[in-house]
Amino acid sequence: GVAGKLFAFTDREQVGSYAREAMAWAVDTGLIQGTTPVTLNPRGSATRAQTAVIIMRYLTGGGKESA
Repeated sequence: GVAGKLFAFTDREQVGSYAREAMAWAVDTGLIQGTTPVTLNPRGSATRAQTAVIIMRYLTGGGKESA
């Protein structure tokens, strides 16, 4: 389920309820890999570089699955 896909991240409870399903999908597909191996920093701001990496992974299927 959704909770299982976010379980590895210690700050998973900070993900808003409205965003949990989408965040779980993004983590599951490899688009988002966290700011550290155990944190997502869901209330932080993404840098331009981080955003560019997410977009590139999405466009090229660079995550675990083709997006």
